Amino acid sequence: MMTSYFVWEGKTTNFLIVPAEIRYHHIKVEDLDKPVAAITYNGSTYSLFRTSFDWAGVKKITSRLSTAYVITVISKGWAIWTFEY
Repeated sequence: MMTSYFVWEGKTTNFLIVPAEIRYHHIKVEDLDKPVAAITYNGSTYSLFRTSFDWAGVKKITSRLSTAYVITVISKGWAIWTFEY
């Protein structure tokens, strides 16, 4: 299991965070019936947006985002979490 997690909140900021700084939970998102996976990092909450098996896919997806996001390593690639509040 990989234990490194990455945050990339913009086009030029890239730094390492540790798993202990992330809290996993679920939140209710407007227009969705069921709660979605979420993380809390540095006092902000991010909902699961997409996953990707490769870094090229992550770069393609995040290049179109206009909100802050967090990228974490998961067993099958990468998870992209978008800012909620």
